[in-house]
Amino acid sequence: MTPAAPLFRPDLLARYDAHGPRYTSYPTAVQFTDSFDPAHYRAAARNGGATADLSLYFHIPFCDTVCFYCGCNKVATKNRAHARPYLDCMKRELAMQAALFDTARPVTQLHWGGGTPTFLSHAEMSELMSATREHFELVPDERAEYSTRSKSIRARHRRKPSPCCASSASTV
Repeated sequence: MTPAAPLFRPDLLARYDAHGPRYTSYPTAVQFTDSFDPAHYRAAARNGGATADLSLYFHIPFCDTVCFYCGCNKVATKNRAHARPYLDCMKRELAMQAALFDTARPVTQLHWGGGTPTFLSHAEMSELMSATREHFELVPDERAEYSTRSKSIRARHRRKPSPCCASSASTV
C-alpha cells in the first residue's frame, strides 16, 4: 500500500508563513500617493512587465445579503437593476484598460469577487465575459474563479452551468 501524502507540506507552510495584503488590493491603499498620476499609470501599463501574463479582477459591489466577514466595498440591496449601470461602466473600463496594455499578453487569471458571481444574472455574466474576450486574450484553458458564500448562490445559478467558464469556486 502506498503511503498517503502528508496533509500539510512543511516546505509550503514555511514559504508562505508571512502576512500579505488582501488579494483585492495591489498595491495596497497605504502605497497610494498623489505623485503616481495618470501619466505614471499609463507608462507602467505600457512598459511594466511587458511579457508578464495579465490578471483581471471584477468586483460588482452589490450583494443581496451582507457577509459580515467581508472587507470589500459593498452595498446590500435586493434591487438587481443596480447591476446594469455598473456593468455598462465595467465594459467601458475594459475597453479603456485594453487600450493601455499589450492585449497580446494573455489573461491567465480571472477572478470575480464581491457580488459579481451571485448578483449578476446569467445573461449579464455572459455579457461581461463577451466584453472581456472582445478586449483581452484569454488563455484557451481559461480559469475563471469566484468567491462567494455557498448559501448566497441563488437556485437558478445552481441549476444551470455558469456561462463564465468557471472551473473552480471558493466558497465560505
